[in-house]
Amino acid sequence: MTILVVDDEPEYRLVLKNVLVSEGYTVLVAENGEDGFTKLSQNPIDLVISDIYMPVLDGIRFHRKVRSTPEFATVPFLFVSAFDDQHTLDAVQNPRTEGFLRKARPITELKEWIQYLTTPEEKRAKMPPGGARSRLNDQLRRSR
Repeated sequence: MTILVVDDEPEYRLVLKNVLVSEGYTVLVAENGEDGFTKLSQNPIDLVISDIYMPVLDGIRFHRKVRSTPEFATVPFLFVSAFDDQHTLDAVQNPRTEGFLRKARPITELKEWIQYLTTPEEKRAKMPPGGARSRLNDQLRRSR
């Protein structure tokens, strides 16, 4: 399985790549959405893990560009971010093809999301790992 990691922080890209390679994945890295789209266009990718806030082409616009390109429209996306505000959550529009994980969460949660998003839809659990999106939305509603 090949995973594309798109993040503007070189240290995070390196750490995530090393962790994923140690788990047996092939990993490509990109520093922004523009670079990510080029790599996606040139390589078969099974999953994209993308930061949201990046220069050049941010994760949300990168996601829109990927979804509007027919051959990539169903590539699973896992957004990672240090933020969990409403703008960030709005990027996760379909929990069956997109997920959200805060940076610095345990590697077990990352592995659960990878497993969930790369399992055929008809065989997936009904609820994303830990119901993460629902918990996040509940927290945001309470904080308003």
